[in-house]
Amino acid sequence: MPTAPSIEQYLQYLHDDYAARINEAVAEDRDELAWQLADAYTRDALRAQADYGLTPSLDRLPGRSARVAA
Repeated sequence: MPTAPSIEQYLQYLHDDYAARINEAVAEDRDELAWQLADAYTRDALRAQADYGLTPSLDRLPGRSARVAA
């Protein structure tokens, strides 16, 4: 029986999916769509953390090496 992905695995998947979609939008000169997708990624990532029972934090997102100022 397959196991549910860890929050780290899920956030990496989410990041990779949105990054590809954002890159495609930028390549098509659709900057407004790219910004909308970036905002949606942030919302989805924070929601996923809450769904996993964690306190949502931008610091957990893939590619974050420094804390985010509030």
